[in-house]
Parts: sequence; structure tokens; C-alpha cells
Amino acid sequence: IVCGYPNVGKSSFMNKITRADVDVQNYPFTTQSLFLGHMDYRFVRFQVIDTPGVLDRPLEDRNTIEMVAITALAHLKAGILYFVDISEECGHSIDSQLDLFDSICPLFSNKPLMIVMTKTDLVKPEDLTKEVKARFKSLEDKKVNIGSMSTLMEDGVMDVRNNMCDVLLEQRMENNMRSAHFKSILNRMHVAVPQKRDNRS
Repeated sequence: IVCGYPNVGKSSFMNKITRADVDVQNYPFTTQSLFLGHMDYRFVRFQVIDTPGVLDRPLEDRNTIEMVAITALAHLKAGILYFVDISEECGHSIDSQLDLFDSICPLFSNKPLMIVMTKTDLVKPEDLTKEVKARFKSLEDKKVNIGSMSTLMEDGVMDVRNNMCDVLLEQRMENNMRSAHFKSILNRMHVAVPQKRDNRS
């Protein structure tokens, strides 16, 4: 699931990595419902969900469009890509975008999570202020993965996609190994170790 403030590059990312064709415009709430796209990675089909933008305000003040995104984040079992426009071209400061992340973070519990710094063609991550760098560093210290990309320059887009897919594949493997079906197969397996009978290796 791709989420964040309006106009941070969610739909552009969706169009780059899937066969979807989501409308991209330079004004907020262009995306007014969930958009689904599909892609293949390591012979596995992935579904990507583009959500409407969410603003940092109390739940009762959120409109129907925002509630679509909140509902998807709360109820769908998926990995989360939270986009932060570090150029602030979306009309919201980085602090505001990270404040929103903090407020909806409980929705991400037990889900693979990555914060993605977008529009790096306009502002490089290394050019951010010390205060902003410190906020991202504090999130890294909490084991939150942080990536960066520019959909315009197509820089880092596939790295973000591949990193999240790898995390999801690893999670799937761990879940399969914990399943009763996998354990029943293990109970029927026996690994034979032959005894050495001479000096030949």
C-alpha cells in the first residue's frame, strides 16, 4: 500500500512499477479512491494499492476520500510505503508529513514498513537540514527502513520496489515455515548422513 500526503508522488510511482494508468495532476486529491496495479518480481505476482492522500487532522474531520485510505491501512494485510516529499513541493513541510506518519503509525503495526523520500531530483537527502536529518535518523533507530527516489528521473524507483518486495517475500517464507502444513512435511522428512567407511573423501 502506497500512502502519504496528497501530491507526494504516490500515483507517479504506481504508474512506473505497474501496468496501471493512474491520473497524475499537480493538485491535491487527484486520486479519490483506491487504485490497484499488478507487477511481477522474482516470478511472484504482487498487487500494489495507490491510496488517496491523507491530511494530519482528527479522524472526525477527515473526509470520505481520506477515510478510504485510512480504512485500507487499518484492515488490509500488506506492506506499507509511506511517501515524504522532501522538496515540500506538495505544499506541506517535511515536519508536517512526519507528524502525520507518527499519528497514523499505529495502523502500521506488524506490517512491513518503509518511509520513502520522494522528489530527490529537486532536493537531495544530503541537503536536508540537521533537524530533519535527525528526525529521519530517529526513525532509522526504531528499525524503520528509509529509501529515496525520483520518479521523474527514475532514480531509486526500482530499488524501493525491490526492497519492499524482498521484505514481503521473506515474511511469506517465515509464515510458511511456521504453518502446520510445513511442520507436517518436516515430520515426515529424514536426512541420512552416511558413515565414513574408508580414507577416501
